[in-house]
Amino acid sequence: MIDFRYHIVSIIAVFLALALGLVVGASALRGPLVDQLKDRSSQLEKDNQRWRDQTRLTDQLNNYDGQVVDGVTPQVVEGRLKGESVVFIEAPGADDQMRAKMADVVSKAGARISGYVALQDKYLDENQLTTLNELTDQLRPTTVEFGSDDSPYDRTAVELASVLVTQQASSVGPEDPAAGQVLAGFKTAGFLNYSGQPATRATLAIVIAPAAASKDKNADAENKALVALPLALSGYANGTVAIGNADAASEGGMLKAIRDESKAEGHVSTVDTANASTGRLTTVFALGYATQGKTGDYGVGSGVDGPMPTPVPTVLKKK
Repeated sequence: MIDFRYHIVSIIAVFLALALGLVVGASALRGPLVDQLKDRSSQLEKDNQRWRDQTRLTDQLNNYDGQVVDGVTPQVVEGRLKGESVVFIEAPGADDQMRAKMADVVSKAGARISGYVALQDKYLDENQLTTLNELTDQLRPTTVEFGSDDSPYDRTAVELASVLVTQQASSVGPEDPAAGQVLAGFKTAGFLNYSGQPATRATLAIVIAPAAASKDKNADAENKALVALPLALSGYANGTVAIGNADAASEGGMLKAIRDESKAEGHVSTVDTANASTGRLTTVFALGYATQGKTGDYGVGSGVDGPMPTPVPTVLKKK
């Protein structure tokens, strides 16, 4: 990663070199002024090289740290999620690579992955809200009830949560035909896609935030719609963790919206370093914490509880 100061130094060096060329070319100035410009230009070139060297060294150290963490991760996470199952839900704009790398670590921790659900842009289209609400009513299983104050997105989130996760291990495994019909209905209408067998239900949920914080004028409304899903999942699952990068924890980001939502406190955990090896490890710890009824906000963003759960949750032996 090229340091910002490197760009500044480069720009200054270019302008000084330009000035030097003009002075020499015009032959208007000689002697001390030209020598000073030459010395200054030479010093800036040296500073520029030093910044490049420091940036390269930092990148090498970061890569080294990542390789070490990746190397020990299988041993560290082994058995931590044994007997659990996990479903992945991606918000529009989520990083597919983050999902793939996180799924690999979750599998190494012993969990079964039921499937992957990806919300589409249409899900957040305010012009499709009436259609989404009507479809939610049409597909609603008889066992699902909505609150009188629930918004259309709250209702859809509750319905999706009811077919994706469960707190009962006995309900995990065989695909529920009713759950399959709900997911198929939303998929056919273009509100989501899925792969795997998410209708077999999972006991834990990982929600992946958009990779970039929204700068759109509708950012608050969109984040409110997205936050409804982890909130609903937390009511049906044994644990829900929302993950993303540092940008997702900044203003306009989904993780920031979750952390600012009072209803999420004590119910949904967040990790804003899931694009890094350490963050993926933290996510597994957060899932383990969730099975013990504990939550937290972890990473480097404002207001986090720490870099990871402390103390690190112990491995619970499953029969």
